[in-house]
Amino acid sequence: MPAAGRLPAPVVSCTALPDLAVKAVLPRGADLSEAAAAQLRRQLGELAGDRRVAVVLELTGVGSVSGAARAAYAAIPSVSAWAIVGESPVDRLLGHFLLGGEFSSVPARYFTSDGEALDWLRRLDNVH
Repeated sequence: MPAAGRLPAPVVSCTALPDLAVKAVLPRGADLSEAAAAQLRRQLGELAGDRRVAVVLELTGVGSVSGAARAAYAAIPSVSAWAIVGESPVDRLLGHFLLGGEFSSVPARYFTSDGEALDWLRRLDNVH
């Protein structure tokens, strides 16, 4: 438990990329939760303001994804497209479970590398 007055360490680390894209990284062993989705939503607001952004979400080594987290990630209104990135078969399984939520309103796909994800995002129309 954090000391009084101190916030816990960030669950999601965000970095701005060119062309209104953001890379969000979850630490290994972290759980994709509603709290992590809320944190990502706040960070996207800080990085992009009221603009919509494409998100490269790296979930390599993530511990779990809850059904509530699926809904929370899909409901982030500032995301124009999701590129989910992982490395292992477990990452792929969790990534596809995440994408099985309500991601139908924006383009969303799973990839095994940042390069593939960014290439796909660049080819999409009206995403950036």
